[in-house]
Amino acid sequence: MPPIHDYVIANQNGANTRSDLNNAFSAIVSNNSSATEPTTTYAYQWWADTANDLLKQRNAANSAWISILTLSTGAVTSGGDPTMGGDLTGTASNAQIAANAVGLAEMAGGTDGNLITYDASGDPAYVTTGTSGQVLTSGGTGVAPTFQAAAGGADTSLSNLSATGEQMVCKAWVRFVGTGTVAIHDSFNVSSITDVGTGQYTVNLTTAMANANYAAVASCARYWDGDNATTNIVSSSQYTVTTYDQGSTFKDNLAPTSIVFGD
Repeated sequence: MPPIHDYVIANQNGANTRSDLNNAFSAIVSNNSSATEPTTTYAYQWWADTANDLLKQRNAANSAWISILTLSTGAVTSGGDPTMGGDLTGTASNAQIAANAVGLAEMAGGTDGNLITYDASGDPAYVTTGTSGQVLTSGGTGVAPTFQAAAGGADTSLSNLSATGEQMVCKAWVRFVGTGTVAIHDSFNVSSITDVGTGQYTVNLTTAMANANYAAVASCARYWDGDNATTNIVSSSQYTVTTYDQGSTFKDNLAPTSIVFGD
């Protein structure tokens, strides 16, 4: 076992001085390895504590030892957070992981708006929860966070509409060819158009309305000023579109359009 040395070379004869120097160098290269601490200590001095399997370093005030790592495994101890200058090697014990881990209670939830906050010492303090569409407006070390609606207000997507909101959404629409062979240009919730006669068409809905108390509006492409279109509700799944000229005579129209609102 290399000797513990006080790193002071005493006044002595040549042979003793040589022995003293060799003992000092032996202590240096072995990081003062011993089962007991050096009798004389210095700020930032290393000590391989073989009794406890730890590499230790003296603090700046030379008043205490700081455990750095486990000698046999190279695992960093939990005595202090290492500087992340590079990748750490070695393994950590379960006790070291447990001592530094964030608990499940502190990480609970995992849903939109969850936030882990910390107390003044830097330890996880509590989890607070906002709701979807909200943003954090305050909070920090030792301060409970608050949330408010994000710019743009509440979620108004179709998937989040209330029953009242649904009434503001168009339930069906169609643009179709009203001359010659009747055909749909494009549509939503319209299964077909029936040609009833000159300027008269029945619109058939794919999904029926809740009742016949809905609103249907039509318009048409004009050949000249005065062409117009009207609608009439037949049932919850059908309504008619009628097109006529300025003389109120039924007349096929090139491109009638119609929209539906209601329950």
